[in-house]
Amino acid sequence: MSIAGRTAVITGAASGQGRATARLLAEKGARVAALDIDEAGAASLAEEIEQAGGRALALPVDVSDPGAVTAAFAESADRLGPAYILAAAAAVFPEPCYSFLRPLEDTARVLAVNLLGAVHCADEAARQMVDAGQGGRMVLWSSIGAGSVIDGHAAYCAGKAGIEGLTRALAAELGRYGITVNAVAPGAIDTPMITPPGPDYYQRVPAGRIGQPEEAARLVGFLCTEATEFLTGAVLALDGGLSGVNAAILPSPPDL
Repeated sequence: MSIAGRTAVITGAASGQGRATARLLAEKGARVAALDIDEAGAASLAEEIEQAGGRALALPVDVSDPGAVTAAFAESADRLGPAYILAAAAAVFPEPCYSFLRPLEDTARVLAVNLLGAVHCADEAARQMVDAGQGGRMVLWSSIGAGSVIDGHAAYCAGKAGIEGLTRALAAELGRYGITVNAVAPGAIDTPMITPPGPDYYQRVPAGRIGQPEEAARLVGFLCTEATEFLTGAVLALDGGLSGVNAAILPSPPDL
């Protein structure tokens, strides 16, 4: 199963993990619809892909706006063909962190982008995939924050926990159409969205480092291949082993 000639819709495509994913899928021959609220960033990505011999379309859109999402997916289908891949990387991670007791609109904005934005995009993608009758691949972005407390980020953690529930529910509903739905759950990834973690983080992560956007892209690419057509409803941690280690209560390892 080649993705060459198929349409991949990438949200949050202007930077970070979304941009790396768009590049990788374009290298594999996919036609890329780059969706992002950052119009200039999405346009520069599309230009980069086109100059490399690929095909891409930049669509400025705020994924929290369902009408804008519907319009973007319609234009993408009209110009590139129906979506076969959805990589929903768009997210916000407020820095610095803030108390849950801040005004409700702060929390609402995080949930509107991180959770409802994925719902809007998955809905549009699923309709195109089902109508096309060729199956499809959806990859949603969770976080290790879905299962671990990130102090000051209640809305972020709640939204990412919702993504994991959404992933399982969509996998159950869409499997009959040959559509797989999985989620990646990154730890700290070196992108403009986060402030680099302190030394304590590196001491707790078995891999001893943070991840790179290209590593997330390669995982998404793998989830779009024939090797994973029986893999659906899964959440795959991409965190250097952090989520598998209760480092807070373990003693420091001895020097070797």
